[in-house]
Amino acid sequence: MKVAAQNMEILQPTLEYGLVAGRTGDGFAVNCDRGLFNARVAVSCLVAPEPGDVVILSLYDGGCYILSIIERAEETRRKTELVFDGDVNLNVRDGSMSITSDETISLASKDFELTAQEGRVTLEKSSFFGNLVENNIARIRIVADSLDSIVRRAVQRFTSSYRYVEEHEEIQSASTRMIVDGTLTMHTKNTMHIAEGHVKIDAEQIHLG
Repeated sequence: MKVAAQNMEILQPTLEYGLVAGRTGDGFAVNCDRGLFNARVAVSCLVAPEPGDVVILSLYDGGCYILSIIERAEETRRKTELVFDGDVNLNVRDGSMSITSDETISLASKDFELTAQEGRVTLEKSSFFGNLVENNIARIRIVADSLDSIVRRAVQRFTSSYRYVEEHEEIQSASTRMIVDGTLTMHTKNTMHIAEGHVKIDAEQIHLG
């Protein structure tokens, strides 16, 4: 939308009510009692204007700015959009910050980084989808009533590994292979080996008893 320039001398900034007519190349076309102006959005006006919004204008010699949005029609109300140019830093001193929503909170970014001294996440139900996950954790502890993992392929490498099972442990697989470079020690109260086919023990020396 093209807006003709207004030949008007305004010595001091004047505040006017205006109605946003539409977008222009570098701002918004706004109607007010003084005419139609091409208005830019002030840095302090974080909410992006929409056509039909009632706004406060600051008119001065050589320019026009939208200072704030007063009202947005219910029938044309859209999602409120906060617009920033350049880097943004939200800094809360001597206090905390809380973000709440009755429905969904969505975060989208090319790169995401979260740094905190302590963290707590409470979720009734969660889902995670990703192509690659890299974790560099000094210590991790998981306490869960139930844990189900479905993995197509898993590779784990440990310097040392310890696992303690208080009750029953069961492994079901199509085939199992165990390779130990040193000594394999199995200590049980009772041992049962049941095979439907052959049982083969091959060693340089075999001691039974």
